[in-house]
Amino acid sequence: MTDNDIKKSLSLKSHKNTSVKQSKSTSAKKNVTIQVRRKKILNAQSLQNQNNNKTDEPVKTTAKVDANYKSTTTLSANQSKSKPIETITAKKKTKIDKDAKVESFENKELHLKEPKHKKINKKESNIDSDLITQHQFEKPTEPIKKVIEIPDSITVSDLAQKISMKSSELIKVMMNMGVMATINQLLDQETVILIVDELGHETKIIKTETEEKLLQPEAEIQGKLEQRAPIVTIMGHVDHGKTSLLDYIRKTKVVNSEAGGITQHIGAYRVKTDKGNITFLDTPGHAAFSAMRARGAKVTDIVVLVVSADDGVMPQTEEAIEHAQASNVPLIVAINKIDKENADPKKVLTDLSKKNVVPEEWGGDTICIKISALTGEGIDLLLDAISLQSEMLELKASADGSAVGSVVESSLDKGKGPIATVLIQNGTLNKKDYVLVGKEFGRIRAMYNEFNKEVSSAGPGCPVVITGLSGAPNVADQLIATKDEKKVKDIASLRESKQKEIEMQSKQKTFSIESFNQTNTPKKKIINLLIKSDVHGSAEAIISALMAIKNEDVGLEIIYSGVGAITESDVNLATSSGSKIIGFNVRADAKAKKIIESNNQELYYFSIIYELIDNVKQQLSGLLDPDIKEEIIGIAEVKDVFRSSKIGAIAGSIVSEGVIQKDQPIRVLRDNIVIYEGELESLRRFKEDVKEVKSGTECGIGVKDYNDVKAGDQIEVYKRTEIRRTV
Repeated sequence: MTDNDIKKSLSLKSHKNTSVKQSKSTSAKKNVTIQVRRKKILNAQSLQNQNNNKTDEPVKTTAKVDANYKSTTTLSANQSKSKPIETITAKKKTKIDKDAKVESFENKELHLKEPKHKKINKKESNIDSDLITQHQFEKPTEPIKKVIEIPDSITVSDLAQKISMKSSELIKVMMNMGVMATINQLLDQETVILIVDELGHETKIIKTETEEKLLQPEAEIQGKLEQRAPIVTIMGHVDHGKTSLLDYIRKTKVVNSEAGGITQHIGAYRVKTDKGNITFLDTPGHAAFSAMRARGAKVTDIVVLVVSADDGVMPQTEEAIEHAQASNVPLIVAINKIDKENADPKKVLTDLSKKNVVPEEWGGDTICIKISALTGEGIDLLLDAISLQSEMLELKASADGSAVGSVVESSLDKGKGPIATVLIQNGTLNKKDYVLVGKEFGRIRAMYNEFNKEVSSAGPGCPVVITGLSGAPNVADQLIATKDEKKVKDIASLRESKQKEIEMQSKQKTFSIESFNQTNTPKKKIINLLIKSDVHGSAEAIISALMAIKNEDVGLEIIYSGVGAITESDVNLATSSGSKIIGFNVRADAKAKKIIESNNQELYYFSIIYELIDNVKQQLSGLLDPDIKEEIIGIAEVKDVFRSSKIGAIAGSIVSEGVIQKDQPIRVLRDNIVIYEGELESLRRFKEDVKEVKSGTECGIGVKDYNDVKAGDQIEVYKRTEIRRTV
């Protein structure tokens, strides 16, 4: 039979089936199914005739039944004829039911959502059942893996959503891994990677465009580079004459106004000399301000180390040397107070040499100048040395382009709002420029120079005080000026959100089961503090000094620190948290004072940092339990025991060592083992009650609430002494 004959035959049968369909719909559907199947068989036979070498190859078709499975046709035309349709259908249905159960179990174990199966219409089922029976299904051999995108931090609930599992199930998985977290808690990137890996998924780190890249065009140096003034930081030990030296150079008197003779925060001053302009940074000399000195060393070109000729190298002197050496900043030594009778410059040079600071006159590379900040001797030589060193460094900057600088101090002013002292390092800062300073931003409303005179611009090497910021920035924050207001606000918002994430992570730290168990140990006695200061640098230095106080039994918790006056909200926070309020160079406003008085809130004012630290140490020491020291003051040997109906057992004893005192605690020892601890009921010499019996004397001893004393026992009398502990 030819293909044309077959097609004609099919055409006739199709015509007949169409006629039947008009009368009986059920029979028509069955004929359609038969027609489709026969057409597939004819196509298969046609392919076999075209390729005689592959007559036994089965016909492969693909049908998509379920999204989670692959199906391929494996029955040939002959195989489909040889097996009854009903038998094949029954077997396939059984296999599908088994596979569905396995799939449901695996989905539950892998914490995956169950696939939604489409409801099959009964009429459609009758038509397609024969086609379904022709397919053999293959179940996936490996679990389904997802690629989970991971940001810098993510909450537990958001991570659960990405993994497509319930938050409660994810928390259980984390608990099994030893990580305890709540549903809204932030998880860091490393923890998330471990959790996702544990669940068998892959991770993809999301790399967002950083604000540094966005600011790169503004931070680039533009224009021609020209010689600029050196930035010199004056360092040294307290009272070695740093501020006096700067005062003499500037010809102004600020030393006497410094509380305790200590510069409380960094001051930036530009000085005009015969050798050109020099910008000085005056850093505090007290140990607590080491962090501020370290910041000063990072922005400086030259360090002038002031050492007193009569005092020599001190701890802060060594610290200043370490900062300068770590920053690779050239060092010039100014040996001050040579006008004093007990001055010994040679000893200073010897001590410096031991710290790898070898003077030029001894074959080293460190310039050492002998000066007197009081008389002015040697000051000109020092300025010459600074100018010479700056020429060797070839310090250059461009006045063109956007300004880039560093914050050396910031505070809150009642009239001007947030203010910051900024040292311009490149470009020119102009009034009304938009600036980004750390997470703060704003538009420059006004600028003031070191003489408190308003200026309209500031170039490289110039220190200026700026106003118009959204808040007081942190010391050492970078300032970048730009003309794009939107960019400034967007980046500031991004930085602020990152800061909030960091703060939230610090408050909601994930902790292991091991650390959870540690919380059952006795807690420290804690003093909560709320600290307000005049400038950021002072607040940071105070916190740094307080956090350095270490003790196993007591500790400090800084509830809040900030700049500006103590306000009503500060007092309310201190009251709710049980905190003591510390004001450093600031005072409480009127409303705050009323609340403090009504609540009997503890408030302390300080203007000198080491007085503040000493006060806090005293308060911590008051919380410490005293140490108990025991001292044996006497030992009595029991020779015989007498019984009395009124008193009980009386130990006839002789004092072998020291003194037996009635009002002191005792121990009863038998064979050098303590069998009882208590106190004496009575102490008699003959028939008289006595308070003490000395060595070599016989006595009668009655032990309170204990009658088992035997001959040969020892009665040891000791004295307890409380020793006050300090932090």
